[in-house]
Amino acid sequence: MKMKTLQEVLLFLHQKWKIKVKHFSQSKEKKFEVDKNKYKRTIDFPFDKIRPQEMLSWLDYSSQGWMILSSDLTIKFINQKALSLIKFIKYKDVIGKAINDINELELLRNKILYSRKKDFPVSIDFTIAGEPIWANIIRGSKKSYLILLESKLSIESIKKRQNQLINDVSHELKTPLTSLILIGERLEGVISKKDRYLVKRLKKESKRLRKMAEETLELSKLESSESFNKNKKISISDLVMESWQTLKPLADKKNIKINLFIPTKYYISGDIENLKRAFINILDNSIRYSPTNEEIQIEIFKRDSSVVIRVRDKGIGLEENEYNDIFSRFYRGDPSRTKFKKSGSGLGLSITKKIINNNKGFIKAFNHKDGGAIIETIFPCLDKDL
Repeated sequence: MKMKTLQEVLLFLHQKWKIKVKHFSQSKEKKFEVDKNKYKRTIDFPFDKIRPQEMLSWLDYSSQGWMILSSDLTIKFINQKALSLIKFIKYKDVIGKAINDINELELLRNKILYSRKKDFPVSIDFTIAGEPIWANIIRGSKKSYLILLESKLSIESIKKRQNQLINDVSHELKTPLTSLILIGERLEGVISKKDRYLVKRLKKESKRLRKMAEETLELSKLESSESFNKNKKISISDLVMESWQTLKPLADKKNIKINLFIPTKYYISGDIENLKRAFINILDNSIRYSPTNEEIQIEIFKRDSSVVIRVRDKGIGLEENEYNDIFSRFYRGDPSRTKFKKSGSGLGLSITKKIINNNKGFIKAFNHKDGGAIIETIFPCLDKDL
């Protein structure tokens, strides 16, 4: 008899050994709640009849590394996968030993010792013999610990395959979408006037999807750092002004002006073409979310050894939970929160964040106390004489 999922493993541990499972992370981003009663209703599994020894024998053949520590951090159980991850061959070399005596697990020990009870479950990244390892640590009711170990190499390979799939699909979509746009243009001249709006909609949606495919490909390249090889000294004020000039026709349509505050010139190092794309995205976002007849404030100043570029619009602002979400892939804000028409793929600020990060910068969003949203980017400031 074998367990179906890791959720079942954790539920059994909760029932038999009173390990309190609030949630369990298979990755840093993905968590789920374990609902004991709901689980028992939906899965017909005789948990109460399983002996701890039988449970451990199943864990021993898991494709993931598992360890159980006592309150004094002595290893009470370790499976074959965990042994291989910590580079030990024999079970007897580690069972019954305190992890204090195993140099490879020093960071794991420190994470347990210096984490507060309310912090658990906690996770940590560390390296053993050059292999990156990720560990998730769950604390039991009597200070026992259940630890999941995984090689980050396997996690990275999954992520790489996912990115390759997205890349391939985006490539395949571009050609048929371009064909649909051309068909729409041909149809406009021959279709009846009353049905012409359908052709316009076809063209509009095809262009939007093509743009999404192109931006997905661009983001994939940025994540693999394929497009970064042209670092040079850049005047940040010149870069921002060039980006604004590109968007001035869009701003003029809404009668939006720029209010620029730059007390002196500051310089950064980076890829000028990619950084220009990033600031065009930031300013485009500010223009689209601003009401007509308003202004966008741009302030450039030095903070310690960094240069800060702060762009503020006069729109409705952000919900607090959106401060980070707006940089996520395909994120679209709640349309009910603004009366201004928005369009786009939902990838613009995700691309922007990747460009900023790849150029040793940092980007964040928050609200101004008097209204409107602020997008702030920060870069290491170069000496003017360099």
